Amino acid sequence: MKKLLFSLVLALIATATMPTGPVQAQSPQTLLERKVFYQFLPAWANPKNVDARLEEKRFHGLVLWVGKPKPGKPTILYLPGSGGNLATRRGKLPWFLDRGYGVVAMAYPGMNGSKGQPSRQLIQLRANQLYEQLPKIVGNSPTIIWGESLGTGVGLEIATHGVARRRPPLGIVLQAPYTSLVDLVAHKKPAMLPLFHSRSDLWPSKQTVKNTKVPLFILHGGADKTIPVSMGRTLFKLSPSPNKVFVTHPNAGHTSIWRRDVLLKMLDWIEALY
Repeated sequence: MKKLLFSLVLALIATATMPTGPVQAQSPQTLLERKVFYQFLPAWANPKNVDARLEEKRFHGLVLWVGKPKPGKPTILYLPGSGGNLATRRGKLPWFLDRGYGVVAMAYPGMNGSKGQPSRQLIQLRANQLYEQLPKIVGNSPTIIWGESLGTGVGLEIATHGVARRRPPLGIVLQAPYTSLVDLVAHKKPAMLPLFHSRSDLWPSKQTVKNTKVPLFILHGGADKTIPVSMGRTLFKLSPSPNKVFVTHPNAGHTSIWRRDVLLKMLDWIEALY
């Protein structure tokens, strides 16, 4: 309760100078954005403690965990959610490597030893730049954009950016996606909605998803209490992709949708792409 009250007080202070539309990285509105949406763990973690096949690389001040693909296999550009750091995903990255896929996992500014303060503007800028430079990092391996929670909006933005039009991804996987962060505020903390209603830049995925026909796979727990499964279903319906799959489980939550039966369906879908 005290944490929520502090956030509300901070929000009320921010409204005095709050602009509309996209904002600069250090504006009062972005300070509010940072407080509400980004719960990153800043502590550096050694990728070797997760998997010996992972190496750390630096990219514009960001920490990347990189595992090279086996010949003929795609690379997963992994865009994490808002909690923890890359080590928190220790159960996922080896799963990709075990199947021969390459992995490039991005630690956002302020996460896992990456430099900078997180903002929508900086996170998306670095993600677009990273996608463009992936051939220099892992060679000409085709790319699958894999977004988790917060990263789903980031991934969809990459897929509709100029860099993806020049080199389209092989597919997009979204775990527990939202229709927009503003919609998420309306769902979870409606009292705070007036503080964010003007933020048209906070990953409006319900609009972005309409602008790509790249193959799409969505996995979303039916019992997700963080991002309602209805948001994932909405994105699925709005997607114009001719190759799209939606997988859920009624008892799975925000993270527990990562389960064997779902992963087998995802694996079959990925293997059919190349």
